[in-house]
Amino acid sequence: MVLNVNAATVSTSATTETSLSAEMGAATSAASEALMGVLPMGADLDSAQFAAALNAAGASYVATASEHLANRGMFAGSQELAAATYTATDILNNAALVI
Repeated sequence: MVLNVNAATVSTSATTETSLSAEMGAATSAASEALMGVLPMGADLDSAQFAAALNAAGASYVATASEHLANRGMFAGSQELAAATYTATDILNNAALVI
């Protein structure tokens, strides 16, 4: 099986993933106070329970977003490793053809 992979394109994709992850991380961090800092609308039990439910939903979102960001980071790292591997393999293959 022959693979024709452009290592520069894979590396650019990794850089894009890293950039998007940083942007999403900053947005999630900026929104986390609003997502998890909901105060009760009144002094009654229903307001307190509703605020607690909103805070729990916000915390769940932040946790899921953090997991997603970690996965994107690992994906970007894998892409960088793949780009470096393809580059090294191409260099070795070209050197073998010259000999």
